[in-house]
Amino acid sequence: MRSVRVLVHLNNLALGGAQLNAVDIARTLRDRGHEPVLFAQGVAGPAPLVEVAAGHGLDVVVAGGPDTPAREVRRRLNRLAAEHGTQLLHAWEVRAARNSYFGPGRYGRIPVVTTFYGIRMLRGLPRHQPLVLGLGALMGDGRAFGHRDVRLVEPPVNTGTDAPGVVDGSGFRREHGIRDDELLLAIITRLVPDLEKDAGAELTIEAVRQLADPRVRLAIVGAGPSQERLRALAAAANAGLGRQAVLVPGQLADPRPAYQAADVVLGMGGSALRGLAFAKPVIVHGAAGYTAVHEPGPLVEPHASRCMYGFGDGTRSPAALAEQIRSLLDDPARRAELGRWGREWVVGRFSLDSVTTAFEDIYRKVLAEPPGRRRWLLDLEQMSRYEFSKPAALRLLRR
Repeated sequence: MRSVRVLVHLNNLALGGAQLNAVDIARTLRDRGHEPVLFAQGVAGPAPLVEVAAGHGLDVVVAGGPDTPAREVRRRLNRLAAEHGTQLLHAWEVRAARNSYFGPGRYGRIPVVTTFYGIRMLRGLPRHQPLVLGLGALMGDGRAFGHRDVRLVEPPVNTGTDAPGVVDGSGFRREHGIRDDELLLAIITRLVPDLEKDAGAELTIEAVRQLADPRVRLAIVGAGPSQERLRALAAAANAGLGRQAVLVPGQLADPRPAYQAADVVLGMGGSALRGLAFAKPVIVHGAAGYTAVHEPGPLVEPHASRCMYGFGDGTRSPAALAEQIRSLLDDPARRAELGRWGREWVVGRFSLDSVTTAFEDIYRKVLAEPPGRRRWLLDLEQMSRYEFSKPAALRLLRR
């Protein structure tokens, strides 16, 4: 397709799955001749995603800090769109969608495509503009929430840079004192107060404690508000086991050495997919105590349609997870076979090239449509509930 000047509004600057997806897609679009520019609101403290983008030759325009008012963020977004000559806005997640709707997308002047890669639908997204979901299981919910144009594009994995042998994992193991004869479990995620992520990490710590296997080490790699609490849980487990079985080393700007170093990856979403891309066996975490080995069989499609996520029966069973871990650790041949199969599966279904092509198709169709002033106005009453008073919304309608 012809070159498109697309403004990519990131939800934040943390090293989360959706943000990394957005950067990877923007880089691939750039390599195909398009002109992406990235925008995000600033954060308190380091912003590692800026470094990741710079490593790909992309610049991120950062607007203010975490307390900058939405009006000012949108003013800067408007200015960037004008300077860039933006033809299309690609908003990632809820806050970016609202900024785009009330900013450069105001009155439908510039078309907006929103991508939402969450695990459950949220309100406050424009309902008459294209909404791209990453989970097939959410398509029905999206329509039930009133979205008129819902499309499915599953999250991508850069299977070129996330691949066995592309990076060296031995340095990670050496740095943390993990011997060659020890078996490393890895959870690589943002450590935020997310019910399922926190629960999955806690359950895994308990499972390692119950295993009491001197060969087993667990590394929970990431940063965020939950980090100190998880470190306290790790310290308690280590005291009970009498050794450093559980590590919470913090965040890596490039987490690939941790994936390469692992013998088994545990988690959900993009992190689980990256584990598969590195040819590692993966145990999927989910809601209500869900854990399951990702392997050929009846769970493959449910995992895929939920982006490597599942729903349990509410029973938190460290013993069941410990048995799943043991079944992999005691069978090197099975680990190797699951690694080979998982790599082939993720390349065939979630490659970055195929996902970027899907977004190009969406861009082309959206740009071929007439200006969307009417669609913007149809969303105004609903969107205004999240932004300002009814009189202010009425003033917008009169313009």
